[in-house]
Amino acid sequence: MSAKMRLPGGPAAANGTVESSDGTPIAYRRVGSGPPLVVCHGSFASAQDWVQFASKMARVRTVYLYDRRGRGSSPYVSPAFAVDAEVDDLAAVVRTAGPGSAILGHSFGGGCALSYASRERFDGPVIVYEPRHSIDGPVSAGHIPEIRRLLAAGDREVAVHAVLDKVIGLPPSAIAAFADSPLWERMQQTVDPFPDELRLLDELTWRPGDLDGITGPTWLLVGTESPVLPADREGALRSVLPGIRRISLPGQGHFAYQSAPAVLARAVQECLAAPGTLTSTTGDVHDGRRVRD
Repeated sequence: MSAKMRLPGGPAAANGTVESSDGTPIAYRRVGSGPPLVVCHGSFASAQDWVQFASKMARVRTVYLYDRRGRGSSPYVSPAFAVDAEVDDLAAVVRTAGPGSAILGHSFGGGCALSYASRERFDGPVIVYEPRHSIDGPVSAGHIPEIRRLLAAGDREVAVHAVLDKVIGLPPSAIAAFADSPLWERMQQTVDPFPDELRLLDELTWRPGDLDGITGPTWLLVGTESPVLPADREGALRSVLPGIRRISLPGQGHFAYQSAPAVLARAVQECLAAPGTLTSTTGDVHDGRRVRD
């Protein structure tokens, strides 16, 4: 079942749920018209955070924003769910979206999208925006037990700080900036499933040949100002997915879906409209393709 609603200042949307393979109900909202685009959001986020982006895409795509389990209207499953449950959830939403779907995965969602595309031999477009993976070493860096202990003790703020410091590796100045931003409260609200996310990411130790199931076009979006995706991670991903095309988002960081949704939507539209090349009005060239500023 789905319920009609209207995004603030935007197009009409429909809310619904789909059942994942383990019976977990996964909530989603659908907005726009045209071929489907399924968005798999990252850590410390929910579907609501992608509404502005969806509004920008609604004229050309039917956007499916779903709450990953443990966030928004999708319940958290305890004890720890199966390591591939997140991939099953994405599979359920893609089936609901139907034929002709494309996938956009951000951060954790990027690793999840690539894992799904390989497992299911997905032949549609896959766009990953600064995806996380463990090609060049475990993302968790051994800190899963520590984060679990902090969460069990109810120390969510300390747990978030530990994630940013020890797992993501942000400098103190960047962590302080997060603590002074509206994102800090959201991070504390969504940190509980983080150890289970890390379990999945630690298994994404792809080697050449592991992603051969991905047969559709792929793009890697990277913000030029982002501290989250070092250059060696990009090289690592290309080593196992040689055909991936790198697209720079000038002046953007890891959260362009909030800071510049129109910029991100334009880049995604160009990827989907012209799989082999990107057109531009600025003349900037990255890896042989032009991108808009």
